[in-house]
Amino acid sequence: MKKTLAVGVLTILCVFAGVIGLNPPSVQAQQNTLTQTSLSALITASQNQITVASGTGITTTNNTTATILYVDKEEMVVLGVSGTQIHVSRGQGGTPAAGHAANAMVLAGNPTYFFNHDPQGACVTASTLATPYVSVITGTQWLCSTLTKTWVPGFGNPGNSQVPISVTTAVASAAGTVTPSGPLFHITGALAITGFVIPVGFNASTSGGGSFTVIPDGTFTWTSAGNIALAGTAVVNKTITFTWDAKNSKWIPSVIA
Repeated sequence: MKKTLAVGVLTILCVFAGVIGLNPPSVQAQQNTLTQTSLSALITASQNQITVASGTGITTTNNTTATILYVDKEEMVVLGVSGTQIHVSRGQGGTPAAGHAANAMVLAGNPTYFFNHDPQGACVTASTLATPYVSVITGTQWLCSTLTKTWVPGFGNPGNSQVPISVTTAVASAAGTVTPSGPLFHITGALAITGFVIPVGFNASTSGGGSFTVIPDGTFTWTSAGNIALAGTAVVNKTITFTWDAKNSKWIPSVIA
């Protein structure tokens, strides 16, 4: 009886998530940020018990709420949580169950934080339901640019000739670590940055990673005290690309001045 009820609740929650996913993101209220972790070991397409690096922010589905895990174009519904051991129902939301490699990026959140289509039109950051905007079918990520008020490609989504990479929110330099706001953004000020936080949606696994590019608005510096491989100094309006080296867990700058 309890098992039948759980399956019924799960079905209703998944249908509800699919309906919400069809709504235009611009009419939603209050921005939420997806939780990011990674798989601790490879999993097969039929495996229902998985281990993640961190269980923080992952909760058990109940009668009113659910948690979705999204791994490389597959949605999973969380059925149980014991630390980093997660019991899931595979291949949800119209996505196929598949095998996934160790260290694969895992994004977690409410079912309404995931969508089954790419966004269109203008956007307002403050009224965007969740960031990054994830299209579960295509695996693409999108960010609402505070500068252009449009959807721009997020990490791991290079875009195309019709939707080029665009500038996201400017970030102030800090005497410490800073968090990239997107694949391309301005950095202001002249303080010494000691490292860059891995942003949500950036796949830092051994098979992923990538880079981001900054446009300096000031002569900030960066040191090698944290997770940047080599120190350097910015030149105003001279772009710098930082590429993630998964082997050494360091950002590699494209220029050193």
